[in-house]
Amino acid sequence: MPLKVDENTKKVLNEFVQKGNLTTGALVEFTELSRPTVTKRLDRLHAAGCIEYLHEPTALWKLLKDPRSE
Repeated sequence: MPLKVDENTKKVLNEFVQKGNLTTGALVEFTELSRPTVTKRLDRLHAAGCIEYLHEPTALWKLLKDPRSE
């Protein structure tokens, strides 16, 4: 099933592209989305192989590929 890239997912992806590796908390702050909304988008991106944990205890994420460019 292809990843649905909605407006909230675009906000999350834009922050990765602009700033690089980010924590969940930083994404919540920068996107001004709720933590559950950001977490849901991260879960979807992770399941699609677009992001990975760099450091799980701090929830530091790394963008591997931008699904918008596929």
